[in-house]
Amino acid sequence: MTLNLVLRGRSGRQGDPGESRFYISLQDDLMRRFQGERIESIMNKLNLPDEERIEQSMVTKSIERAQAQVESLNFEIRKNVLKFDQVLNQQREVIYKWRRQLLSSDSIENLISEWFDDVVSTISSNIELHKKNYENLEHFNQLISDELSNLLSDGVKKEFVRNIKINDQLQIDHELENLFNNNESQDSDTFWKLARGSSLSFVDQSWKDHLAEMDYLRSGIGLRAMGQRDPLVEYQNEGYTLFEDLIENVKFSVIRILMNFDKSFILQNQENKDNVKTTQIIKDKIGRNDPCYCGSGIKYKKCGMVDKCIRKS
Repeated sequence: MTLNLVLRGRSGRQGDPGESRFYISLQDDLMRRFQGERIESIMNKLNLPDEERIEQSMVTKSIERAQAQVESLNFEIRKNVLKFDQVLNQQREVIYKWRRQLLSSDSIENLISEWFDDVVSTISSNIELHKKNYENLEHFNQLISDELSNLLSDGVKKEFVRNIKINDQLQIDHELENLFNNNESQDSDTFWKLARGSSLSFVDQSWKDHLAEMDYLRSGIGLRAMGQRDPLVEYQNEGYTLFEDLIENVKFSVIRILMNFDKSFILQNQENKDNVKTTQIIKDKIGRNDPCYCGSGIKYKKCGMVDKCIRKS
Protein backbone atom coordinates (compact mmCIF):
# COMPACT_ATOMS: atom_id res chain seq x y z
CA MET A 1 0.00 0.00 0.00
CA THR A 2 1.29 3.48 -0.83
CA LEU A 3 0.39 6.91 0.48
CA ASN A 4 -0.09 9.74 -1.99
CA LEU A 5 0.58 12.99 -0.13
CA VAL A 6 0.76 16.64 -1.14
CA LEU A 7 3.96 17.98 0.42
CA ARG A 8 6.23 20.95 0.05
CA GLY A 9 9.23 19.82 -1.94
CA ARG A 10 12.22 21.59 -3.43
CA SER A 11 10.09 24.11 -5.31
CA GLY A 12 8.42 25.14 -2.06
CA ARG A 13 11.71 25.49 -0.20
CA GLN A 14 13.13 27.66 -2.97
CA GLY A 15 10.06 29.86 -3.09
CA ASP A 16 8.92 28.76 -6.56
CA PRO A 17 5.19 28.33 -7.25
CA GLY A 18 3.89 24.79 -7.49
CA GLU A 19 3.81 21.65 -5.43
CA SER A 20 5.47 18.25 -5.27
CA ARG A 21 3.87 14.89 -4.59
CA PHE A 22 5.50 12.37 -2.29
CA TYR A 23 5.04 8.61 -2.63
CA ILE A 24 6.03 6.32 0.21
CA SER A 25 5.57 2.62 0.87
CA LEU A 26 4.50 1.34 4.25
CA GLN A 27 7.30 -1.21 3.90
CA ASP A 28 9.88 1.54 3.47
CA ASP A 29 12.68 1.66 6.07
CA LEU A 30 11.44 5.08 7.15
CA MET A 31 7.96 3.79 7.94
CA ARG A 32 9.14 0.53 9.51
CA ARG A 33 11.42 2.35 11.93
CA PHE A 34 8.95 5.08 12.91
CA GLN A 35 5.44 3.82 13.73
CA GLY A 36 4.94 2.11 10.39
CA GLU A 37 2.88 -0.73 11.87
CA ARG A 38 0.51 1.71 13.56
CA ILE A 39 -0.14 3.64 10.35
CA GLU A 40 -0.57 0.40 8.40
CA SER A 41 -3.18 -0.87 10.86
CA ILE A 42 -5.10 2.39 10.51
CA MET A 43 -5.01 2.15 6.73
CA ASN A 44 -6.27 -1.44 6.84
CA LYS A 45 -9.19 -0.45 9.08
CA LEU A 46 -10.19 2.35 6.72
CA ASN A 47 -9.96 -0.14 3.83
CA LEU A 48 -8.94 2.53 1.34
CA PRO A 49 -7.91 1.59 -2.21
CA ASP A 50 -4.27 1.88 -3.22
CA GLU A 51 -4.92 4.56 -5.81
CA GLU A 52 -6.67 6.99 -3.49
CA ARG A 53 -4.78 10.04 -2.31
CA ILE A 54 -4.58 10.31 1.47
CA GLU A 55 -4.13 13.68 3.09
CA GLN A 56 -5.30 13.15 6.67
CA SER A 57 -3.33 15.34 9.04
CA MET A 58 -2.59 12.43 11.40
CA VAL A 59 -0.84 10.47 8.67
CA THR A 60 1.04 13.39 7.18
CA LYS A 61 2.23 14.58 10.59
CA SER A 62 3.46 11.10 11.46
CA ILE A 63 5.51 10.99 8.30
CA GLU A 64 6.83 14.51 8.90
CA ARG A 65 7.94 13.51 12.39
CA ALA A 66 9.64 10.43 11.00
CA GLN A 67 11.41 12.53 8.37
CA ALA A 68 12.57 15.01 11.01
CA GLN A 69 13.96 12.21 13.17
CA VAL A 70 15.84 10.67 10.25
CA GLU A 71 17.28 14.06 9.26
CA SER A 72 18.36 14.68 12.84
CA LEU A 73 20.03 11.26 12.99
CA ASN A 74 21.85 11.83 9.69
CA PHE A 75 22.98 15.25 10.89
CA GLU A 76 24.50 13.70 14.02
CA ILE A 77 26.26 11.10 11.88
CA ARG A 78 27.76 13.80 9.63
CA LYS A 79 28.77 15.83 12.66
CA ASN A 80 30.55 12.82 14.20
CA VAL A 81 32.33 12.11 10.91
CA LEU A 82 33.59 15.70 10.96
CA LYS A 83 34.81 15.30 14.55
CA PHE A 84 36.64 12.09 13.65
CA ASP A 85 38.25 13.81 10.67
CA GLN A 86 39.28 16.74 12.84
CA VAL A 87 41.41 14.44 15.02
CA LEU A 88 43.44 13.33 12.01
CA ASN A 89 43.52 16.84 10.55
CA GLN A 90 45.26 18.20 13.66
CA GLN A 91 47.92 15.51 13.34
CA ARG A 92 48.26 16.21 9.62
CA GLU A 93 49.05 19.86 10.31
CA VAL A 94 52.06 18.87 12.44
CA ILE A 95 53.42 16.46 9.82
CA TYR A 96 52.91 18.87 6.92
CA LYS A 97 54.59 21.65 8.88
CA TRP A 98 57.64 19.39 9.29
CA ARG A 99 57.66 18.52 5.59
CA ARG A 100 57.44 22.17 4.54
CA GLN A 101 60.41 23.00 6.74
CA LEU A 102 62.43 20.07 5.41
CA LEU A 103 61.63 20.80 1.77
CA SER A 104 61.71 24.58 1.57
CA SER A 105 63.92 25.85 4.40
CA ASP A 106 67.50 26.79 3.56
CA SER A 107 68.58 25.51 6.97
CA ILE A 108 67.00 22.77 9.06
CA GLU A 109 69.37 23.15 11.99
CA ASN A 110 66.67 24.58 14.28
CA LEU A 111 64.27 21.70 13.60
CA ILE A 112 66.93 19.00 14.03
CA SER A 113 68.21 20.72 17.18
CA GLU A 114 64.70 20.58 18.66
CA TRP A 115 64.50 16.88 17.86
CA PHE A 116 67.95 16.32 19.34
CA ASP A 117 67.00 18.13 22.57
CA ASP A 118 63.83 16.03 22.91
CA VAL A 119 65.70 12.76 22.35
CA VAL A 120 68.50 13.64 24.76
CA SER A 121 65.97 14.82 27.34
CA THR A 122 64.23 11.43 27.19
CA ILE A 123 67.49 9.52 27.60
CA SER A 124 68.71 11.81 30.39
CA SER A 125 65.45 11.37 32.29
CA ASN A 126 65.71 7.60 32.03
CA ILE A 127 69.32 7.64 33.24
CA GLU A 128 68.39 9.86 36.19
CA LEU A 129 65.85 7.22 37.19
CA HIS A 130 68.52 4.52 36.85
CA LYS A 131 70.70 6.43 39.31
CA LYS A 132 68.10 5.76 42.01
CA ASN A 133 67.62 2.09 41.25
CA TYR A 134 70.99 0.52 40.39
CA GLU A 135 72.46 -2.11 42.72
CA ASN A 136 76.17 -1.65 41.97
CA LEU A 137 78.39 0.17 39.49
CA GLU A 138 78.45 -2.78 37.11
CA HIS A 139 74.67 -2.83 37.08
CA PHE A 140 74.63 0.94 36.47
CA ASN A 141 77.03 0.48 33.54
CA GLN A 142 74.68 -2.08 32.01
CA LEU A 143 71.65 0.18 32.43
CA ILE A 144 73.41 3.06 30.70
CA SER A 145 74.62 0.76 27.92
CA ASP A 146 71.08 -0.49 27.32
CA GLU A 147 69.77 3.06 27.26
CA LEU A 148 72.41 4.23 24.77
CA SER A 149 71.68 1.24 22.49
CA ASN A 150 68.52 3.08 21.40
CA LEU A 151 70.69 5.87 19.98
CA LEU A 152 74.21 4.60 19.24
CA SER A 153 75.57 1.69 17.25
CA ASP A 154 77.68 -0.89 19.07
CA GLY A 155 81.00 0.50 17.85
CA VAL A 156 80.14 4.13 18.60
CA LYS A 157 78.64 3.16 21.95
CA LYS A 158 81.80 1.34 23.09
CA GLU A 159 83.97 4.31 22.19
CA PHE A 160 81.51 6.72 23.81
CA VAL A 161 81.31 4.77 27.09
CA ARG A 162 85.09 4.40 27.22
CA ASN A 163 85.52 8.19 27.08
CA ILE A 164 83.10 9.09 29.89
CA LYS A 165 83.14 8.57 33.63
CA ILE A 166 80.13 6.57 34.73
CA ASN A 167 79.06 7.60 38.23
CA ASP A 168 76.28 9.47 39.99
CA GLN A 169 77.61 12.80 38.67
CA LEU A 170 77.27 11.70 35.06
CA GLN A 171 75.57 14.33 32.87
CA ILE A 172 74.83 12.34 29.74
CA ASP A 173 73.25 15.25 27.88
CA HIS A 174 76.51 17.19 27.66
CA GLU A 175 78.41 14.13 26.43
CA LEU A 176 75.84 13.39 23.73
CA GLU A 177 75.84 17.02 22.63
CA ASN A 178 79.62 16.91 22.25
CA LEU A 179 79.36 13.76 20.13
CA PHE A 180 76.70 15.39 17.94
CA ASN A 181 78.84 18.49 17.41
CA ASN A 182 81.92 16.41 16.63
CA ASN A 183 80.02 14.48 13.96
CA GLU A 184 78.73 17.70 12.44
CA SER A 185 82.23 19.19 12.34
CA GLN A 186 83.58 16.24 10.26
CA ASP A 187 81.71 17.42 7.16
CA SER A 188 78.99 19.94 7.83
CA ASP A 189 77.55 19.95 4.29
CA THR A 190 77.24 16.15 4.04
CA PHE A 191 75.98 15.95 7.62
CA TRP A 192 73.01 18.27 7.02
CA LYS A 193 72.21 16.75 3.63
CA LEU A 194 71.98 13.40 5.37
CA ALA A 195 69.79 14.96 8.06
CA ARG A 196 67.37 16.44 5.50
CA GLY A 197 67.11 13.30 3.37
CA SER A 198 66.70 10.86 6.25
CA SER A 199 64.15 13.12 7.95
CA LEU A 200 61.95 13.30 4.86
CA SER A 201 62.17 9.54 4.39
CA PHE A 202 61.24 8.71 7.98
CA VAL A 203 58.46 11.31 8.15
CA ASP A 204 56.81 10.11 4.93
CA GLN A 205 57.00 6.40 5.74
CA SER A 206 55.90 6.86 9.36
CA TRP A 207 52.95 9.01 8.30
CA LYS A 208 51.76 6.42 5.76
CA ASP A 209 51.95 3.68 8.40
CA HIS A 210 50.13 5.93 10.88
CA LEU A 211 47.27 6.58 8.43
CA ALA A 212 46.81 2.83 8.01
CA GLU A 213 46.74 2.34 11.80
CA MET A 214 44.23 5.18 12.28
CA ASP A 215 41.99 3.74 9.57
CA TYR A 216 42.09 0.33 11.25
CA LEU A 217 41.34 1.93 14.63
CA ARG A 218 38.36 3.83 13.24
CA SER A 219 36.88 0.77 11.55
CA GLY A 220 36.22 -0.90 14.92
CA ILE A 221 35.95 2.02 17.32
CA GLY A 222 32.14 2.06 17.12
CA LEU A 223 32.03 -1.19 19.11
CA ARG A 224 33.28 0.72 22.17
CA ALA A 225 29.73 2.06 22.57
CA MET A 226 28.67 -1.42 23.68
CA GLY A 227 30.88 -0.93 26.73
CA GLN A 228 29.24 2.41 27.58
CA ARG A 229 32.24 4.34 26.25
CA ASP A 230 32.12 7.25 23.81
CA PRO A 231 33.72 6.07 20.52
CA LEU A 232 34.87 9.60 19.68
CA VAL A 233 36.67 10.04 23.01
CA GLU A 234 38.25 6.60 22.64
CA TYR A 235 39.36 7.46 19.11
CA GLN A 236 40.87 10.76 20.27
CA ASN A 237 42.76 9.15 23.14
CA GLU A 238 44.15 6.20 21.19
CA GLY A 239 44.86 8.35 18.15
CA TYR A 240 46.85 10.73 20.32
CA THR A 241 48.87 7.83 21.74
CA LEU A 242 49.63 6.50 18.26
CA PHE A 243 50.67 9.95 17.08
CA GLU A 244 52.96 10.44 20.07
CA ASP A 245 54.65 7.14 19.17
CA LEU A 246 55.06 8.36 15.58
CA ILE A 247 56.68 11.61 16.73
CA GLU A 248 59.09 9.81 19.05
CA ASN A 249 60.03 7.18 16.45
CA VAL A 250 60.81 9.81 13.80
CA LYS A 251 62.97 11.85 16.17
CA PHE A 252 64.90 8.85 17.47
CA SER A 253 65.41 7.41 13.97
CA VAL A 254 66.82 10.64 12.53
CA ILE A 255 69.01 11.51 15.52
CA ARG A 256 70.34 7.94 15.66
CA ILE A 257 71.62 8.26 12.08
CA LEU A 258 73.29 11.59 12.85
CA MET A 259 74.84 10.33 16.10
CA ASN A 260 76.48 7.49 14.16
CA PHE A 261 77.66 9.74 11.33
CA ASP A 262 81.10 8.74 9.98
CA LYS A 263 82.59 10.76 7.13
CA SER A 264 85.24 8.17 6.24
CA PHE A 265 82.64 5.40 5.98
CA ILE A 266 80.45 7.54 3.70
CA LEU A 267 83.41 8.44 1.48
CA GLN A 268 84.42 4.78 1.24
CA ASN A 269 80.91 3.79 0.19
CA GLN A 270 80.88 6.58 -2.37
CA GLU A 271 84.22 5.39 -3.82
CA ASN A 272 82.92 1.84 -4.06
CA LYS A 273 79.84 3.07 -5.92
CA ASP A 274 82.01 5.11 -8.29
CA ASN A 275 84.23 2.08 -8.98
CA VAL A 276 81.19 -0.05 -9.75
CA LYS A 277 79.90 2.59 -12.16
CA THR A 278 83.32 2.89 -13.86
CA THR A 279 83.59 -0.88 -14.27
CA GLN A 280 80.10 -0.98 -15.70
CA ILE A 281 80.95 1.76 -18.22
CA ILE A 282 84.08 -0.14 -19.32
CA LYS A 283 82.08 -3.33 -19.78
CA ASP A 284 79.41 -1.48 -21.76
CA LYS A 285 81.91 0.21 -24.13
CA ILE A 286 84.36 -2.64 -24.84
CA GLY A 287 84.12 -4.14 -28.35
CA ARG A 288 84.04 -7.82 -29.26
CA ASN A 289 87.46 -7.66 -30.95
CA ASP A 290 89.06 -5.46 -28.25
CA PRO A 291 91.43 -6.98 -25.67
CA CYS A 292 89.52 -8.28 -22.65
CA TYR A 293 89.52 -5.96 -19.61
CA CYS A 294 90.85 -8.81 -17.42
CA GLY A 295 94.39 -8.24 -18.79
CA SER A 296 94.82 -11.66 -20.43
CA GLY A 297 95.56 -10.13 -23.86
CA ILE A 298 92.89 -12.31 -25.51
CA LYS A 299 90.06 -10.75 -27.49
CA TYR A 300 86.99 -10.03 -25.43
CA LYS A 301 84.76 -12.20 -27.63
CA LYS A 302 86.96 -15.24 -26.83
CA CYS A 303 87.93 -14.46 -23.26
CA GLY A 304 85.02 -12.54 -21.77
CA MET A 305 82.68 -15.47 -21.60
CA VAL A 306 84.82 -18.02 -19.76
CA ASP A 307 84.70 -18.62 -16.01
CA LYS A 308 88.41 -17.84 -15.50
CA CYS A 309 88.01 -14.36 -16.98
CA ILE A 310 84.84 -13.63 -15.01
CA ARG A 311 86.59 -14.54 -11.75
CA LYS A 312 89.50 -12.23 -12.53
CA SER A 313 87.21 -9.33 -13.36
